[in-house]
Amino acid sequence: MGGEVKEECAVAAVSLTNTIDKYPSGGAAFYLYQMLLQMQNRGELAAGISTYNPDRQQLIDTYKRIGTVSDVFSASVNSEANAIMRRYAGTKGIGHTRYSTSGGNDEGSAQPFERHHGRRWKWFSFAFNGNIANFSELKADLERQSYHLVRNLDTEVMLHFLEQSQLGGRREQVDQIFQGLTEKFDGAYNIAYMDAEGTLAVMRDPLGIRPMCYTVNDNVVGAASESVALTNYGNGIHPLKPGEMLVTKDGNTEVKRYAKSPRNAHCMFEYVYFSNVASVLDGRSVYDTRWKLGVELANMEDLNLNDKDYVVVPVPDTAKPAADAYAHTLGIPCMEGLVRNRYVGRTFIEAVKRPEKVKMKYNLNKSVIQGKRVILIEDSIVRGTTSRFLIRYIKEQGGAKEIHMRVTCPPIRSPCFYGIDMSSMGELVANRHSTQEQLHRTGWVELDDDVVRKIAQEIGVDSLKYMTLEGLVKSIGLENGKSDLCAACLTGLYPTEWGAKLREKALARFEQERATNRQ
Repeated sequence: MGGEVKEECAVAAVSLTNTIDKYPSGGAAFYLYQMLLQMQNRGELAAGISTYNPDRQQLIDTYKRIGTVSDVFSASVNSEANAIMRRYAGTKGIGHTRYSTSGGNDEGSAQPFERHHGRRWKWFSFAFNGNIANFSELKADLERQSYHLVRNLDTEVMLHFLEQSQLGGRREQVDQIFQGLTEKFDGAYNIAYMDAEGTLAVMRDPLGIRPMCYTVNDNVVGAASESVALTNYGNGIHPLKPGEMLVTKDGNTEVKRYAKSPRNAHCMFEYVYFSNVASVLDGRSVYDTRWKLGVELANMEDLNLNDKDYVVVPVPDTAKPAADAYAHTLGIPCMEGLVRNRYVGRTFIEAVKRPEKVKMKYNLNKSVIQGKRVILIEDSIVRGTTSRFLIRYIKEQGGAKEIHMRVTCPPIRSPCFYGIDMSSMGELVANRHSTQEQLHRTGWVELDDDVVRKIAQEIGVDSLKYMTLEGLVKSIGLENGKSDLCAACLTGLYPTEWGAKLREKALARFEQERATNRQ
């Protein structure tokens, strides 16, 4: 995707079932570091942990910094890394990696958020993955109650609502606390929560928009946004179902329902792009899904391909399984014409202009693409600007004779309001070339051919094909098909009330911008 869509976040939680001396130094802190490292793909801005230790004066202690997981935990400096592990050693803990979809990029906006209190059951820390669509309404409600919000952040709003649930002085069960929150929150919100009594809970929102899984074994109880973070702790990894929570306290662990689930609305983009290719989401292998998407693209192909003139090139890294499958199905070579530079820091990349970003992020393998007709496999096109510069780069400096782009995701036509930083309505390339009637069209309908041709012209490819909506649903293969998916960014059909409201507002803004530009 070339950086056009940013990661969301990841949460993790761990509870040790034996005494802390039975585990590596740091106990829960060590396991959280390992788990977050496996989910670095979901957020590179900041990372943090909160741990619980009943033998420590500071029962809950929180550590968070700006940077990648390795940077935050000083992995390259043994003495500093060991000092962090010693200080934050615990028997339980929660962790988070962040990309900001709202709020600032400072350390104070990093998670987990901890709330101190003299009563242990009111002293808690939490982290969440997702986005609250009705944030503006909830923020206004708090401000009417004379709350002062320091940060323009849905995590802070969530903190205050968690506080409110405990103001009555009664010790509510953790499932009752979160059941009350579901009546207020609209959006995606997977939460890891821990209090100073040693209660650890992980919940998945009633629609299951973002993934969440868990494992329970003799040594460790763990939960994480992706299964890849738990594979080292046992084979019994299970998806947490929408509206369910895992709770561990006093040596007992149970999975219970805390809220009704009206339907499944699993994010289709998790399968196409976001999740680690080695993860399993709700019983479906991400790798297998991306392979099937490649097969679907191959079955759609109408070019007369041969292994002499054509070469398949994936845009690294998420498109590689699809590219391999496409090439395998059609019997033509799949080669690394683009090689990703993994050693360029994110901060430095974002400080330069987009054409230079492309050149810094990808190295051209000219021996693969020079003089060839390149079938470029991409996972998605969002704004189109990165694609345009990438195509120019491959043609002008790589010497490709032709470039035919094949995209594993159908055209993106609406913003995401559930935790993916996916542009405004007007920035989406499909919308820039759509008529007013096409903009207002919602449902499981394909983008008009004339719009696809205009996109191809803008980004500079010789031909362009998108995955069909039917092919996407078939490749993911959930039991109830499209009924189990959130594909609002493709269809304009949002699974929550506030998602639909925000789309209408975004559409109105875009139409106003168009009218202003025409004047």
